[in-house]
Amino acid sequence: MRPALIALLAAALIAPAAAVAQSSPFAPLPQAPPPAPETVAADPGTGAGDGGISGLQQGFLIAAGLLLVLGIGFAIARDARHHGPGDPRSPSSGSTGSRTTDGGVGERKKPDPRAAQKQKAAAKRARQARKKNRPVRK
Repeated sequence: MRPALIALLAAALIAPAAAVAQSSPFAPLPQAPPPAPETVAADPGTGAGDGGISGLQQGFLIAAGLLLVLGIGFAIARDARHHGPGDPRSPSSGSTGSRTTDGGVGERKKPDPRAAQKQKAAAKRARQARKKNRPVRK
């Protein structure tokens, strides 16, 4: 620990030595060198008509982009409808009791009161077991 502290202190004392070499921080800045003149030579391979893509190509690019965005949107919406909570074909749709015996969607059946009582009793037993197994706080 002690050698590391000594090395850190030595590095801290050596680092400002470079900053001391500056003259005054409030002195005016030196003049910038004059800009070099730029010579632009015309490229013989480029003509006036080769300056980009044509209007037809631009239209195709825009159409392809729109088609891509619409395709992605369609895929997302289809997946959301397929896996959403209102899907009657999904076993995890969350709407139990809304199917008829042939697997289709029909009128909602009334929940069985015995099943509700069983569920309440199971929840009560689980709550009591959790209370029983709580750690003792001091």
